[in-house]
Amino acid sequence: MHLLMALDQGFESLAAVALTSFLLHQRFESLVLVSPAGETFPQLNALAAAFAVPLRHQAIDDTAALHQLPAAVRPYFFCIEALQQFGPGRYLYVDADTLCVSDLDALGVLPLSAEQPLAAASHGRPMPDRALLLGLETAYHYFNAGVLLFDSTLLATLLTPADVVKYFLQNRALCRFREQCALNAVLRGRVQYLPGQFNLLSWMRPRQQDNPWHDLACNPMAYCLPDVRDNAAIVHLSAGALPNRLAADRLERFDHYWLLLQEGIEQPQDAPQLPRYAERW
Repeated sequence: MHLLMALDQGFESLAAVALTSFLLHQRFESLVLVSPAGETFPQLNALAAAFAVPLRHQAIDDTAALHQLPAAVRPYFFCIEALQQFGPGRYLYVDADTLCVSDLDALGVLPLSAEQPLAAASHGRPMPDRALLLGLETAYHYFNAGVLLFDSTLLATLLTPADVVKYFLQNRALCRFREQCALNAVLRGRVQYLPGQFNLLSWMRPRQQDNPWHDLACNPMAYCLPDVRDNAAIVHLSAGALPNRLAADRLERFDHYWLLLQEGIEQPQDAPQLPRYAERW
């Protein structure tokens, strides 16, 4: 399994914490960084070297489909460009604001097929507007694009980045969440869904217990929340909930671990000696 990230230089420090967490908990065949041509990532390069993980930089060149988009929208589609991997294999794409807290061996053996070449986690709450507008099977079938597991060869037969960009340009009125909506629409009916512990979103955290989505009357999937949190593998610091922006009384164990890693990678060569999550909590 290869680890895949898509970003520009402005997100390198955030991605460095994410990358460290994944390399501490799982061995990957390689790391692939997808970014605009000409950008460099010295901190990520140093971390990959420290963990002895082969690194490949995939530049987004001038012929990429995303250049058809308005400039303000293009960065959101870096992750779509990352889905086009010419090397065969299994890839795990993760956003820069994710945190790995357990091994991912189960994802390494999860069956993927020509019918379902990509796996992702639902938002874990009903999203009827997305289902209605995008033609999804149910209100729970709208997946979050921050963690995507896919077989590159099988996925390539189903879509290209140009397909997703085309859908967005033709259906902009339907795509409230830009690339995520377009990808959900293009892949509808072809996704293997993952349990929430592989993409634990910010609304699922204990500090959000007053959120109506924690109430079974509003969200029947709320019964899964204790299991999702107890067995968390990938935490997604979504909705801007980065630990270094939160008040101290809002911090939970996952946040303290993120802060520990952030401090610990000031010297990238020492990163492999940092503790895994289970060694602290």
